[in-house]
Amino acid sequence: MTSRAGIIVKEDSPYLALCRSRILINITNKILTNKIEVKPSEDWVERLWKWADENKIDDLHTVKKGFNQKYNRGMPRDKEALLNLEELNLYKYDLTYLPKEIGNLKKLKKLHLYKNRLRVLPKEIAALTNLTELSLSKNNLTKLPCEIGQLENLEVLSILGNKLIELPAKIGELKNLMKLNLLGNKLKFLPNELCQLKKLVSLSLFDNELIELPKDIGCLENLTELLINNNALTKLPDSIGDLKNLEYLWVYENRLTAIPASIGKLKKLTDLWIYENKLNELPNEIGALDNLKELWISKNNISALPQSIGNLKELEQFNLSKNNLLSLPLELMSLDKLTWLEVDRHISMPTELDSLVKKNIINFA
Repeated sequence: MTSRAGIIVKEDSPYLALCRSRILINITNKILTNKIEVKPSEDWVERLWKWADENKIDDLHTVKKGFNQKYNRGMPRDKEALLNLEELNLYKYDLTYLPKEIGNLKKLKKLHLYKNRLRVLPKEIAALTNLTELSLSKNNLTKLPCEIGQLENLEVLSILGNKLIELPAKIGELKNLMKLNLLGNKLKFLPNELCQLKKLVSLSLFDNELIELPKDIGCLENLTELLINNNALTKLPDSIGDLKNLEYLWVYENRLTAIPASIGKLKKLTDLWIYENKLNELPNEIGALDNLKELWISKNNISALPQSIGNLKELEQFNLSKNNLLSLPLELMSLDKLTWLEVDRHISMPTELDSLVKKNIINFA
């Protein structure tokens, strides 16, 4: 209890509540009329410009490239232009780090950091929620921050030519991602969360050290190209047959000993490059690839072709050299659209295939 003018007042009385309200109103009025001095925070824009100056980043300018092509490069030194910037191109400035203030460029839609020396990304990059394109290629990144999963509008992510040894599971939260380029890194495994990227159209993984693919890779139902050549894969998951929109499958220069029968479900596949593996045979289901135009199986251990090979009516290019084939099957005569067939010089051919030699369709390796 308190006492005012001889009156006993309870702590929770309406009188006290009214007094507190008046005090709060007075403080608010003083703030609004600048009667209370508020110490300004350090200016992040100035810090960002200082970093840009230290790294010899030019003021925003236009670069001409080739005939009738141009792009903007550098960072504007005008505050209004900086705050409204939608594309920031810091290509080839030899940058070793990004300041956390980069996260304040809220309107950025495209951020190009190609050909620098970045080893890490600041977690503040997560604040760039309007980003649709992020290029981190040709840097020295060994990992990505988990916060990258917060870039909810990202559509293109390019990280080729780095030193990534793993991907964060949070990458599966990039629900709008359509193109992911990870070629030329040191990845051995991929998180299964990658298979949550339902909008992904293009996935480039070649020139890594992949031992296996996620078992649920087939969940990437919109994928049209899967490029996984030059890795250390010994098998493909059966779910690969669920990639119903796949058109390009490059798996050459791996260690595959077999191709799953489910590959026959890839009805839209046009290019299948599986040369330089350890294949002993092709599954009979390969004949179900109605739209296949290019089939490269050279440098394997294949000794016979399945009879279903004659069902590939759209096939135009076929390379089967450097295998263990002793003769060519007559089924090749059914490939009416064939324009190029590469075989070993010593291989035996039935006389029915002489017409393909005369038309220069058959080429000897």
